[in-house]
Amino acid sequence: MEIKGDDLLFLFGAGASVDAGIPMSNAMVQEIEKLIIENIEWKPYRDLYYYLKSSINYSDGILGKFDEPFNVERLLVVITEIEKRESNIMYPFIGTWNIRLLDLAGNNFDNIKRFHKLIRRQLNKWVGLRNYDGANYWQSFISLSTDVGQLMKIFTLNYDLCFENVVGREKVIELGFTQETHEWHSSNFENTLGKHYNLYKLHGSINWYINNDKLYQSEKIEDEPELIFGIQHKMTSVDPYFYYSSILRIACLEEAKIIVIIGYSYADEYVNIIISQALNMRSELRVINVAPFSCPEETEKSRISDRLKLKNENQLLLVNQTAKDFMTQIMNKDFFTKHIGEPEGSPFD
Repeated sequence: MEIKGDDLLFLFGAGASVDAGIPMSNAMVQEIEKLIIENIEWKPYRDLYYYLKSSINYSDGILGKFDEPFNVERLLVVITEIEKRESNIMYPFIGTWNIRLLDLAGNNFDNIKRFHKLIRRQLNKWVGLRNYDGANYWQSFISLSTDVGQLMKIFTLNYDLCFENVVGREKVIELGFTQETHEWHSSNFENTLGKHYNLYKLHGSINWYINNDKLYQSEKIEDEPELIFGIQHKMTSVDPYFYYSSILRIACLEEAKIIVIIGYSYADEYVNIIISQALNMRSELRVINVAPFSCPEETEKSRISDRLKLKNENQLLLVNQTAKDFMTQIMNKDFFTKHIGEPEGSPFD
């Protein structure tokens, strides 16, 4: 069977970029913990950080979630909610702020605000690579595009610029921004002539910014880029996020034959729901999950199947490889052609 561009849908998580030198979100909090001990600029926020982390872990424990990972995104979600203060939707139902929080947050919550800016600035340093030599394994998408010869859809949960800066050297990538004004319009995705990839950045990008309620792309990394954090915040009715989610849903439910998931932890419930619905509605749909195993294969398969509420585990193929090794040693047109499924739950070859 000849594979077409619409047959393939790629979804990237943080693990797709880690080989390029961008740390995972849990590794980022480990770096923060070093900074608050060793760096004079960060030391004033040590007790505040400890309070926030212990409170988040305590909240997980109340719900029986003793293995819930703590990462930089969860930290930023909590900080963002605290910053809202009286404008938080739950404020009328809360008697008063925790006394310890009031003590650590400072006057008008200034310590919270400064700590937030410090983390966001550091996030830009982690994600915005000085050079992309370490990301050259992404070049495999250049050859894949040449072999397939048709437009393919890429969805990423990452904020980095690896795909654009490496694959974009030779292939035309549509990001939705008008070339002359750098303003985002969904209509830019409608013209497919001469384009090789549509790239949908589901959570924003370090070179996006908002001006007068309009989204623009910058030629540099922004000091305060347009990013969204937190599972509960990522399904929003504001474009481009609503548009991207809609395109993801259509691609999963109607178009793709194989969803290639690289380095994703299955922590975003709205993404899981879209994929789950598609898998359970379309018996021919397949998921190829690429990530090094952190446990025995059957345990890993069971974990992902549970996350996706998968009824037929034959729809799921696990590839025990890093993103770099998969892209450079395994990924090609023939590999995907081999794993195109047939309706009525046919297993992989």
